[in-house]
Amino acid sequence: MINGAIFWKTFRDSAPTVFSVAFAITAFVVLFSWTMLDMGTELMEFVAQFEFLKKIFDMALGIDVSGDISINVLFSVCFTHAMVLILSWSAIIATTSRVTAGEVERGTADLLLTLPVNRSEVYLSTSLVWLLATMLIAFCPMIGIWIGKLIFEVEDPVEMDRYLAPALNFFCLLFAVGGLSSLISSLINRRGLAVAVIAGFLFVSAVLNFVEPFLDAAQQIRFLGLLSYFRPVDIVRSGEWPIKEMSILLAIGLVCWLHGLWYFCRKDIPTG
Repeated sequence: MINGAIFWKTFRDSAPTVFSVAFAITAFVVLFSWTMLDMGTELMEFVAQFEFLKKIFDMALGIDVSGDISINVLFSVCFTHAMVLILSWSAIIATTSRVTAGEVERGTADLLLTLPVNRSEVYLSTSLVWLLATMLIAFCPMIGIWIGKLIFEVEDPVEMDRYLAPALNFFCLLFAVGGLSSLISSLINRRGLAVAVIAGFLFVSAVLNFVEPFLDAAQQIRFLGLLSYFRPVDIVRSGEWPIKEMSILLAIGLVCWLHGLWYFCRKDIPTG
């Protein structure tokens, strides 16, 4: 059950961060689109001539430059750009850990939980905030591409419907991050430590994705990283919906979130 007072309080506290990140991602993607229009195709054609550079681009941007490099494919790279991932993950982690770990660390959780609400209401109410934040942020790259299409002259047609699947795949990725963050924040009373643990896991996931083209061992364990289920460039290039990958990310997020609910309802919360 959702408690309106807790929801709106968490929403007001989180809104500046979430909307700032949403604006920043959208603005970045607009500039990214401009860059791709100006030099993207020529750069990819040059890189395709060198095997080592092809692996570097595959590592950094998740794009196989030996395949189709149309403008639609180039624009889809923005979903996997480090700037977009770092900003989006930061907003989700900050929102999910605000109450479950933040209130405990500040010593105000005991006051919050003495209100006529149970812990599950607190958890559900705050979870709704980060879920809405996830929905907003997930579609910011698509919005940025659309704005870039309107502002800059594009010779080839930009098919916006091809970015719906990557946007939903991005939502599933952020949902998994949110579920994992909710679990870790419920287990750890120190917000800083909780954020560090979550960031460490995501860093390892990013490293696995980064070194995969070079190391066979990394390919064997790539399934352990969340980014292995997030391939927007391949989605746009093939036009196929990643139903399996999206289902896995949603399952990870849901299982982690449910375990977080269980732990939060039973954990010992120290008084201020």
